[in-house]
Amino acid sequence: MNHRQRMASTIAATISAAALTLGAASTAFASDTPSPAERTAAVIEKATGTTDIAPAPAPGTTIPQRSTGDAKATTTTGDAVSIALPGTNNVTGTKAGKNTTVYPGAAKATDLAVQPTADGGIRALAVLKDATAPREQRYNIGLPNGARLVKLDNGAVAAIAKNGTFLGGFTTPWAKDATGKPVPTSYRIDGNTLVQTVQIADSTAFPVVADPKWLDDAAKGVTTGMIGGCAAGALAGGAGCIPGAVASGVIGGIGGAIGGLFS
Repeated sequence: MNHRQRMASTIAATISAAALTLGAASTAFASDTPSPAERTAAVIEKATGTTDIAPAPAPGTTIPQRSTGDAKATTTTGDAVSIALPGTNNVTGTKAGKNTTVYPGAAKATDLAVQPTADGGIRALAVLKDATAPREQRYNIGLPNGARLVKLDNGAVAAIAKNGTFLGGFTTPWAKDATGKPVPTSYRIDGNTLVQTVQIADSTAFPVVADPKWLDDAAKGVTTGMIGGCAAGALAGGAGCIPGAVASGVIGGIGGAIGGLFS
């Protein structure tokens, strides 16, 4: 090999080595870049914390593979309840973070997610990414025949069977902005649809995280206020926080739930 050939060979080898180095660096950089699902999971888990995220759903609880599917849980009577996510796009869920299934872009300027919780419940979450996101999230709830949703005075929503039995419910709603500041939020009931409204202000920092959490354990329902807020009035013979139209049917169920805690 003459001098010119050796020079050409050396240059080619140097270029090849540099290309390999750059390629490896690009691959490493790409692998370090979080995916949209990972970024959303980080935002959510900053708001929810991770200590009560279960490694797997409780028996009878399922997380949908796609945003157009239903999250499913059980009631205290063993019946099924379904929670339809408020997505408008059919998005495949991706597990990220500690165990948060994220549906990126499932609605306008909104990511949706579901978490199984350590207390046997299930948490649906909406992440409002900017000021163009809808202020209302509508969750269609599938309940046993004759059951209804009842809003309580602490903002929680109980599911009550036709015979007045407490089936479970959604704990008092909350929402947080990107700085961790609470954002005013509330539920209203439209038939068997749970509607969560988030009140955005000019000072609100996006993204905003909001969650309806289903819990079917009567004991935990008391401690979280889903039925505890009604207990005093109900056990005393009054309507408590239950609207009068359904109070007579519900009091027996609440009394049974409370009594069962001390039996």
